[in-house]
Amino acid sequence: MKDLTFLKWSYSSSSSGGTYLKAEYGLGSKKIYYKLPDFKQGRFSGCETAIEVIVSRLGLFLGFPVLKYMGDMSKISIDGKKYTTFVARSHNYVKSGYTAIPLITDYLTNRLSKTESALDYCRRIGLQEYLDYVFIFDYLIMNVDRHGHNIELLYDNDNNIIPSPIFDNGRALTYEYGNNVKLMQNWDYKSDITVNNFVGSIHLESNLKNVSKKHKLPRLTTEVYKKMFYGLGDVISEEHQQIIKAAINYRYEKLLNGGIIL
Repeated sequence: MKDLTFLKWSYSSSSSGGTYLKAEYGLGSKKIYYKLPDFKQGRFSGCETAIEVIVSRLGLFLGFPVLKYMGDMSKISIDGKKYTTFVARSHNYVKSGYTAIPLITDYLTNRLSKTESALDYCRRIGLQEYLDYVFIFDYLIMNVDRHGHNIELLYDNDNNIIPSPIFDNGRALTYEYGNNVKLMQNWDYKSDITVNNFVGSIHLESNLKNVSKKHKLPRLTTEVYKKMFYGLGDVISEEHQQIIKAAINYRYEKLLNGGIIL
């Protein structure tokens, strides 16, 4: 159990609904960002922060440029009241000499015309391979919230561009159910859900048509899943883990059978 009662939390309203509290500590490259699950009417609902850690581990294993998230059950303080919850954290990825700009801001500023789509703009500035990773990863984890601020472009002093790591992935899989497996019984992980995407289609499966080539990925073994869920038994039950595993396996197989991955 970590004591994070010294952190000062600020509200961040998700574009897909819900209210999220975030905090940061430290300066520059040593800054650490913290996030909490959805907080409503004095209580936490959902399990976004645990999902954030799980899919981060998955993405890094698959070789995707995903931001590393860690997490712990922690004591926190909100408006003078004490709570215990699972807190996710990540390190600042903006290195000295770089400036981070949300994709939506960069696109609206630099697009050739109003008819140039965000997808075409990203392709024009050399982000196709990065988008391949985003589209495949978001399909695999059922990420519902890849809005225009959830991708950033990092500019150096010579205006060279590199994309940010893939971050803010917690609104995925079973995030909205907390650890209530009864509510998950009707969860349809085989469907092509409508999502809040800024680039490409609002359907995860349709966005796979925008992947430029086949990507060779490592296979998901029992050992991989053990590492994905390691240390999370108190927040993601064994039954919950099996539901997540079934969803990922199903969607991974669809990627294989569809020729998206090798």
